[in-house]
Amino acid sequence: MRRVDRALAIDLGGTKILVGVVNHRGQISDLARESVDLSNGYKGLVRQMVRLTQPLVAKHKLRSGAVAAAGPLDPVRGLLLNPTNLKGGDKFWGVSPIVRDISRALKIPVRLENDAAAAALAESWIGEARRYKNLAIVTLGTGLGLGIIANGTLVRAGQNLHTEGGHITLNYLEKEWQCGCGNYGCAEAYLSGANFTKNLSRLWGRHNLQGHEVVAAARAGEADALRAFDEYGKKLGYFLYSQVMLFAPEVVVLSGGFSNAYDLFLKRTESHLGNLLKMHRVGVDMLPKLKISKFRDEAGLLGAAFVALNA
Repeated sequence: MRRVDRALAIDLGGTKILVGVVNHRGQISDLARESVDLSNGYKGLVRQMVRLTQPLVAKHKLRSGAVAAAGPLDPVRGLLLNPTNLKGGDKFWGVSPIVRDISRALKIPVRLENDAAAAALAESWIGEARRYKNLAIVTLGTGLGLGIIANGTLVRAGQNLHTEGGHITLNYLEKEWQCGCGNYGCAEAYLSGANFTKNLSRLWGRHNLQGHEVVAAARAGEADALRAFDEYGKKLGYFLYSQVMLFAPEVVVLSGGFSNAYDLFLKRTESHLGNLLKMHRVGVDMLPKLKISKFRDEAGLLGAAFVALNA
């Protein structure tokens, strides 16, 4: 059996689709990006993904592929399970057989993985965490994803599901901080780039505020923006404390588009996390190193390729 040295990789997020061909050394070619079109529902999204990837399969004679997608999902059965950030308006999709539909259209076997789990695999393969057996990756984008590798093994939840850390409740009393899942006070409601910006737009009375505007305001020294990022850093510290208590990672890697603003919150997060863990540093030092992914937007894509190459 010939070694598969290149694979199709698809990163399906809440706002963008990233596709490319990746070899066994993690080198990416034919990278393409589009905004996700949710206007025609699940079937329209499948058509969009096939349109982007069919030429790559034909050009490179690819024999395998994988999709890294926002959850919830079942990677074993290849199903999207009412994904929180993939829906048309307020209408959820229910159970969607994405692996079956993409595999049939492309005529190659395609696998499915949670995007944060894929990012963890990428970091462990060729990224910031390749020297560690215990790591957590937190993806900060449209949603908040959590990927865990413990003792060298990717951590799953029960029933083949993924650890949906973004839906851990930080404060159920703050009813104005609603998550895409419908509940209040989820970590994702505070810490995803999209929700952070949406809630500042509401608090500041500024319609349709954009993330880059908030970042620019903070970097320009505007007091309200600086206070918002200070609070963001503190809440991220609380969230990471929970993950450290559960999984004891040696390193935490922050990934996703909003991690690019790390200069505005990372010191606050490091300081607060250190204070929370001051009683947990004897015998085993549970304070993890905090790193920013060098991949930024490509961690999920590389993780999808790792899944396909090692299927």
